Amino acid sequence: MENYPKRFIQAGLIYITVGVLLGVVMSIEPTLGARMRFVHIHINLLGFMVMMIAGVAYHVLPRFSARTIPWPNGVKYHFYLQNIGLIGMVTTHAAGGNWREGAVHWLFVLFALITALAILFMFYNLFFVLMVPKEEPEPATQITADMKVGTVLDEFPQSMAVFLETGFESLANPTARKTFAKYVSIEKACEKHDVDVAEFLIKLNAAVFGSSTSPTMPESSTGSEEAENKKPGKEIVQGESCQADTMVGSLIKVYPATRSVFEKHYGEGCFSCPGQTFESIEETAHMHNIDPKIILGDINAIIADELEK
Repeated sequence: MENYPKRFIQAGLIYITVGVLLGVVMSIEPTLGARMRFVHIHINLLGFMVMMIAGVAYHVLPRFSARTIPWPNGVKYHFYLQNIGLIGMVTTHAAGGNWREGAVHWLFVLFALITALAILFMFYNLFFVLMVPKEEPEPATQITADMKVGTVLDEFPQSMAVFLETGFESLANPTARKTFAKYVSIEKACEKHDVDVAEFLIKLNAAVFGSSTSPTMPESSTGSEEAENKKPGKEIVQGESCQADTMVGSLIKVYPATRSVFEKHYGEGCFSCPGQTFESIEETAHMHNIDPKIILGDINAIIADELEK
C-alpha cells in the first residue's frame, strides 16, 4: 500500500480511539455533553469515517478502474489540510470559537474552510479517477500483436476460449482480467508463455472474425534482426542494472534482494498477483500511482550494493 493511503487509515484509527475516549468522558460527566458534542461528532465523522474512506478509496479505486489518480499530489495535500483543519476546528470550538465573537471565532471559520478545501481535493481525485474518457474508436477488423489482452477480451468475449485453450489460465481470474491484462500486449503475453505469436493471432482472428489470413504484426515483431535486438530490458541478467521495461519476475529471480522494494511500495500482496511475473517495472509503478523513477532508483541502489560486494 502507498504511503498516504496508509497514513489516512492510521490517522482514522487514532481519531476513532480519541472519539471513543471522549465519549466515555462525556458519559461520566454529562455536563460536558452540550459543549463537546460538536468535537465528538467531528472527530468521529471527519476524523475516523472520512479518513478511513479516503485511505481505502485512494488505494482501491485506481486499481478497480485501471486508471491513475488525476492529481497524485492532491492526496498528500488532502491528508495534511484535513488534519490541520479538523484539529483546528475542534480546538477553537472547545475554546468558544463557534459561539463567541472575536479572533477565536474567525480562527474557527478559517479551519472550517481549510477542512472544506481538503474535502474538495478528495472529491476531485476520487470522482475523476472513476470517469473513464469516452472513446469511440472504429471497430477493429483484425486482432494484432500490439493490442492489449484486456482490450481484446472486452471487445471480443469469444476470444476468451482461445486464450484459455492456449495456456493463459490466469485470465480465468476476473481480477487478473481487470488489472494486468489491461496493460500487457498479446505479443508480451505470448513471449512469457512461450506461445508462437503469429500462430496464436491466426487462431484468434479465425475464432473472432472467421478469417485465417496472416495478421498484421507490429514493426518490433516483423522487422529486421537489428530491430529485434533493440528491445532491451525485458529480461535481466546478473551484472545489468534495471530499466523501466524490465520484467518484475525476471528481476526478482536474478536479484532476490530487490523484492524488498516492491514490499515497501506495493505491499506483500503484490507477490500473490499472477501478473507480477511478466509485468514491467513501469507498468506496476503506474498501477500503484508511483513515479517509476522512484522504484527504479531504489532497485538500482540495491543492485549496485550487490555488485560491489
